[in-house]
Amino acid sequence: MHIRITKGLDLKLSGEAAKTVADMPMPRYCYVHPADFKWMTPKLDVQEGVQVEIGTPLFYDKGNDQIRIVSPVKGTVRQVVRGEKRIILAIVIEVDADQPLCRQIDFPEPSNAEECTGLMCKYGLWPMLRQRPYSTIPDPEIQPKAVFISCFDSSPLAPDYAFILQGRGEDFCSGARVLQKLAQAPVHLCMREGADNALFDSLPDVEKHYVSGPHPAGNVGTQIHHIAPIRKGETVWFVNPEDVAAIGRFFARHELGFERTVALTGPCVQNPRYVRMPYGADLSALLDGMVETQCIASLQKNVRIISGNVLTGKTLDEWPSVRFHDRQITSIEEGGKREILGWLLPGFKKWSLSHTFLSWLTPKRTYQFNTSLHGGRRTFMMTDVYEKVFPFELLPLQLLKACAIKDIEQMEALGIYEVDPEDFALCEVVCPSKTECQKIVEEAMRQLRIEN
Repeated sequence: MHIRITKGLDLKLSGEAAKTVADMPMPRYCYVHPADFKWMTPKLDVQEGVQVEIGTPLFYDKGNDQIRIVSPVKGTVRQVVRGEKRIILAIVIEVDADQPLCRQIDFPEPSNAEECTGLMCKYGLWPMLRQRPYSTIPDPEIQPKAVFISCFDSSPLAPDYAFILQGRGEDFCSGARVLQKLAQAPVHLCMREGADNALFDSLPDVEKHYVSGPHPAGNVGTQIHHIAPIRKGETVWFVNPEDVAAIGRFFARHELGFERTVALTGPCVQNPRYVRMPYGADLSALLDGMVETQCIASLQKNVRIISGNVLTGKTLDEWPSVRFHDRQITSIEEGGKREILGWLLPGFKKWSLSHTFLSWLTPKRTYQFNTSLHGGRRTFMMTDVYEKVFPFELLPLQLLKACAIKDIEQMEALGIYEVDPEDFALCEVVCPSKTECQKIVEEAMRQLRIEN
């Protein structure tokens, strides 16, 4: 099936990662953040001072104790960091020196879906799966209508999954077969039309789709909407391609590992490239040498380091690590600087959706975006600008207004179950009112989940 996306927007940010991979030295600490797992209420399973192996449970979901988050490394739990109301912010693990990134696990070959599910839950692989609606970890007891693997990402400076998975084709195929057994539903493989899809094309017994067009063509929400739209009461699973390979390696070779290949990107990055690291690795040393010295005077004040992309990522905190589902670190300059008569200049190096600046005459130019809003927040304006970047056959402005007032009946009528906050990221970019669209949708979906 070929899908052509016509509505959307590609932000041409400079600082794309070169196709080289380096192994990050084993960090002294790893940080596991419960906030990486959406809507989870964590219940601690370890205490400070406890020795852990790769796969040792750290905490589980209070609402479903089958869903466990495990240690990605071998080491010792040094600190459980808590915030207001004793919410767990991070679990700090001191890593044992010179340890491998994977662990051999002995288990009998599973004969059915229930046994596969049990092994994935026991060893912390189940959280690699997410479901729509809500983008949360799925309930192991509920079967989905379909499984989606988006083999490309169209967001700014996104990693190349075909490059990341080089040499891991057998693991990827094994993982896809496991997902077929688990879900007992069609597995949809979505690829970028015209890209090098040799690894993915070789996968048998899956439904293959080729997608073209601007971002958000690579968003799984866009692909689900055009292939298997979600109705109330239905669920669809989706998985990151590298996680599919990790699942396949576990079942085919009995090796449990949580390493990530992460793209270091952005205009403020020195030597943009790929780095292999364990999930949760302390990035302090890496970040110190990552940022261009001529770009900033002070790392803490003038540069924002983001886990993920500039549209949907999260700013790294004082326990810096790549979040569980991210494969990208983006560094951009902090904005807020006043520019005298900037709107009067021709703006050859400035990006604009509406051709305000003459930079539209050079469509292949890349830009050094920063965090400036380029305008103040103002009253929510009625405009058709959302429709230009929103490729769903839905009414984005009306849906956003229903989310703002938390009118659940209206939200359901307008298709709330088909979207997620990330699907409104471009609406947020082009919004003349500087409205925080993703935050509005997130809060509305929180209320919707409570009501359901």
